[in-house]
Amino acid sequence: MSAATVGWSSWNHFHRNYNETLFYETAKAMANNGMKALGYTYVNIDGGWWAGSDTGHVTRNQSGYIQVNKEKFPNGIDKLIEFIHSQDLKWGHYTDGGVHFCNGDKPASYGYEEQDSKLFASWGIDMIKIDACGDNGLSSQKIMTTWEKNLNATGRPVLISNCRNSCLLPKAWQSWCPDVANMWRSSGDIGASWQRVMNNLKSLIGAGEKGGPGRWNDPDFLEVGNMPLLESRSHFSLWCVTSSPLIAGNDLRNMSKDILNILTNQEAIAVNQQYSGNAGDQVAVNGSTEVWAKPLMGTGNYLNHAVVLLNRDDKEEQTVTCPFSSLGMSMGIRCQVRDLWSHEDMPFALGSVQRSLKPHDVAFLKLSNCTQA
Repeated sequence: MSAATVGWSSWNHFHRNYNETLFYETAKAMANNGMKALGYTYVNIDGGWWAGSDTGHVTRNQSGYIQVNKEKFPNGIDKLIEFIHSQDLKWGHYTDGGVHFCNGDKPASYGYEEQDSKLFASWGIDMIKIDACGDNGLSSQKIMTTWEKNLNATGRPVLISNCRNSCLLPKAWQSWCPDVANMWRSSGDIGASWQRVMNNLKSLIGAGEKGGPGRWNDPDFLEVGNMPLLESRSHFSLWCVTSSPLIAGNDLRNMSKDILNILTNQEAIAVNQQYSGNAGDQVAVNGSTEVWAKPLMGTGNYLNHAVVLLNRDDKEEQTVTCPFSSLGMSMGIRCQVRDLWSHEDMPFALGSVQRSLKPHDVAFLKLSNCTQA
């Protein structure tokens, strides 16, 4: 994996309330609604797929191999993954690296890493999210290193998503993280509210230098479509400009055209998928307004930049300004401005760009063709 991961996950909208039909139908929706064509590749399951889900007891056979919930998956997860692959999509699986899952079901994967890795690889998984609800004080580094070793031993390439196993939490950066995972949670769980999205965004302040090809910060999956339209658009913009994984978390089978248009904004996704030295970071703050930006490939003496102007205020319209000095350019620089939501080229801006924004709104802009005025 070089660019940030793009796909869909069951958790944010469905939690553990699903069966195999959801995944068959979601894969078909991704293939037919234009998402797959724009790079949405992974269909991810989350908690609740094991036999014994929500009973407190996980069923494993005498050899320690975990069993699948037959009520939810009467045809088996392996058959479902075959179908996912037939659609030219990839399967993302889920486990907990500790002694129990997040709902208390146990045993989870601790002590069973070899069996679980072999089983999941035999099914043909392409990605795994390894949670940490049941770590019970266990070493995060040991958990993740053990998983990476066992997955590599299967011979199957698997993208590893480290969910809350100590990378940017606590704030002291753990240098071992990119050695054993392709993406790592920078925050606690997200939720379908503006405050929760802003809390998770905050975890990325100063983290842009940590992300890069094959190793990405993950402020959790998208709540686009589970929130009001304006907030959904702002949320998507901020995850794009920070190179965060774009893992949709809504019901793709039943979404409005407006939400689909957000998730399939080709120019926004292109920003997310580019990398030119920094994954994206906060570059300016003024009261309840912020500027987030990332460098993009360009020509001439100056890099292009993607910029998100953000009004975090809950009540008041605010004017948000991005001085070009915050992007490492002098105030005497002029740049072409393109609005990535209206898809319109705007007049050149000299020294700064600003917009008046409603509460919780953003402007998502691309600066290019920057020259000395």
